[in-house]
Amino acid sequence: MWVLIVIAIIIIFFLIYNHQSNSKTPELFKYPIRKSDLKLFWNGKDLFNQLFEDIRKAEEFVCISFFIVRDDRFGDEFLTLLKEKADSGVPVYLLLDRIGSRSLKGRKDELRQAGIHLTFSNRINLMKPIASMNKRNHRKLTVIDGEIAYIGGFNVADEYVNESPKFSLWRDYHLRLTGEVVEDAQNLFTLDWEFSSKYPIKLTQKEHPPGTVKCQLVPTAQGSLEENMINLISQAKQSICIGSPYFIPSNKVFNLLLDKANQGVQITILYPHQSDHPLVKEASIPYLKKMQDVGANVQLFTNGFYHAKVIIIDDHIADVGTANFDRRSIFLSDELNVLIHNPVFIRTIYSIYSVDLKDSIPLYDQWMNTPNRLVMFFKKQVAYAFRGLL
Repeated sequence: MWVLIVIAIIIIFFLIYNHQSNSKTPELFKYPIRKSDLKLFWNGKDLFNQLFEDIRKAEEFVCISFFIVRDDRFGDEFLTLLKEKADSGVPVYLLLDRIGSRSLKGRKDELRQAGIHLTFSNRINLMKPIASMNKRNHRKLTVIDGEIAYIGGFNVADEYVNESPKFSLWRDYHLRLTGEVVEDAQNLFTLDWEFSSKYPIKLTQKEHPPGTVKCQLVPTAQGSLEENMINLISQAKQSICIGSPYFIPSNKVFNLLLDKANQGVQITILYPHQSDHPLVKEASIPYLKKMQDVGANVQLFTNGFYHAKVIIIDDHIADVGTANFDRRSIFLSDELNVLIHNPVFIRTIYSIYSVDLKDSIPLYDQWMNTPNRLVMFFKKQVAYAFRGLL
């Protein structure tokens, strides 16, 4: 018995102190603030109806990167569309995360034979298996004909279009972008593709007329997200609104939030009532409870599953994208967010956030101690030990 305990302690120690990957990653560009036109989607069916229409209209190329494309009914519909597009002669590039989209490994020959240029990101390094398995490409990026880009939290599987028996509704935020920022999105996809596939692609660069919304593409990797979060939160004078399916911030980010709350900044946190992964709720509870104790408004979304990633600061800057408010996104995953500097569009984002707040209830003791205090205590201890991987 004691031998097993010692082995478990050694494994936990190894995981926690060696979870940050030293794997190489493409050089991160600091893209400029651009003027573009944006549209926000929060329902998967609406998003994919528009995305599929844009793909069908593509004439020059389709570049798609997702963390998850699952081999289920909707995943097959998505892949069938890409095969049809490739068969029409339009180049289709599909970049998938090796772990997140592992269910498609058995179909890779089929997809390549159909004409799709397919590659998987971040190979497993047998010399560093834990580190390399945990370094994932969590970005969701689509670029079509160099004119349209999509960035946000939705992946491709049945649950994202509300067809999963587990969740009645899947809430997420995703952007459709046109204008100047598409140039940067195309550049980032090219870098990710060439890094993962080891062969170059040549995509036509286009001139883009300026749009009406100031925004900035912000890719992060290997810990750079922490500095971005700190810079963003530091600007808050009146309010901070956070939406995330997981709430496991780094110590620096969490301490800054506590400081802001003590300075009188109104903080709202929207978190799902129902979890989609083991231990993430237990790992999040101590942080959520502490925020509530210092005066934050912590709300639990009850109308399905809340998977959106958003930060709104003082109604003058918003952050929407792929990064969760957790240590995995901060330290391990490659992420992609869009900073938005436009009061009118930020009000649009906040209006959807407000609707989701209406479908939520305040953080309460019974939820934090289900099924009972003893079981929850042990689960929280395990979650705390593994919080760097959650």
